[in-house]
Amino acid sequence: MTMAATNQHVEGREADVEAIEEEIAGVCGALNATTGRLVSLIARVLSTGAYEGTGIHSPEQWVAWKCGVSGGRARRLVAMARRLPALPETASALHAGELSEDQVAIVCRHAPSYADAEVATLARHTTVSQLSRTLRRYTWAPGPAEQEGQEKQEEGKPEEAEPRRADFGTTEEGSWRLSALLPPDEGALVERALHAARKALADEGDGEQPTWADALVAMADRSLAAASRPHHDRHLVVVHLRGDDHGPNAHLHAGPPLPDALRRLLGCDGRLRPLFEVGGVALSVGRTQRIVPERTRMAIEERDGACRVPGCERTRWLQIHHVTHWEDGGPTDTANLVALCARHHRLHHLERVGIVGDADDAQGLVFTDAKGRQLTGCGRPAPPGDVTVSGTWSHPSGERLDPRWVHFREPQPAA
Repeated sequence: MTMAATNQHVEGREADVEAIEEEIAGVCGALNATTGRLVSLIARVLSTGAYEGTGIHSPEQWVAWKCGVSGGRARRLVAMARRLPALPETASALHAGELSEDQVAIVCRHAPSYADAEVATLARHTTVSQLSRTLRRYTWAPGPAEQEGQEKQEEGKPEEAEPRRADFGTTEEGSWRLSALLPPDEGALVERALHAARKALADEGDGEQPTWADALVAMADRSLAAASRPHHDRHLVVVHLRGDDHGPNAHLHAGPPLPDALRRLLGCDGRLRPLFEVGGVALSVGRTQRIVPERTRMAIEERDGACRVPGCERTRWLQIHHVTHWEDGGPTDTANLVALCARHHRLHHLERVGIVGDADDAQGLVFTDAKGRQLTGCGRPAPPGDVTVSGTWSHPSGERLDPRWVHFREPQPAA
């Protein structure tokens, strides 16, 4: 290839890259502007109370249901809708497509209203990680609006308790996760227990140093072994064994599938209760009892996974309900049993939520509200049609940012 041909090839490639980057910038600008429009609509939903439908737990649940987004994104969109009225410059940049949803969410979470213009300017030129690192570590002076809002929030409320929570569940990869936040003294107590469990494992072992994960499992195992309640078998591990050729042939109750090696290990030496299924329907379940047997309850929880009412994602503290009431001749059978959260179970018996159909069929149940209107599974996005959404987006420079050199003007005291 001659030098002229090489230069022509390079120039053509650069032109293609510029065209692609320009198109991506246009798409990102339109996406950001559309998100701004969505957030404005959610703000109207909050102000008008349009989310207060039958059995809706919160605005976040309504957004997740109607917009077809995850619970985490629904919480972020609602938080932005509540916060952006106090950040007009940031809101304007979002509607113009100049800032992305991730950037605006960080600004809403950390920036006070008096620094709105300066923070919006910074956000236009920084990446999401740079913006998060800078605003999260910045020491903000309390502004008049923030002080007033804090006073209104604390008015009439008892003294705020220390942050204290524990969350656990299964990740998308199939692993089990645990997260906890405790006051220092209670955290130290848990830490001491972990130290003791780890030391006991080390003393019992063959010289290999146990991990903190080993200590946590040992704590749980010893706690359950010492339990002396009447229903002592409630802590047993439940494994669902399938008798068909579809999907994994073993998985934990309401949890991820088990690899064959782990299934064989538990079956060889483990405290577990097997529950056999064929075609997704559990075998050996009660059909004549009014009280749902424990084995049947586990089958229903595994089959439904959450409250079956459309739009509800409650997965814990579920109650088992007879679709056709037992006293009306309905059997205690899997096809007539459905998992409901406590709220929707109560609403059904108050005749505000109707339920009919075959619960063993994934699409076999029909739910209606108090006016007889059918509740749909989720919101259905409409095709965009001929509406063109435009926005201006310029990607961050990507240069290194030292948060120590970022300073925002503090609010001026009122005259």
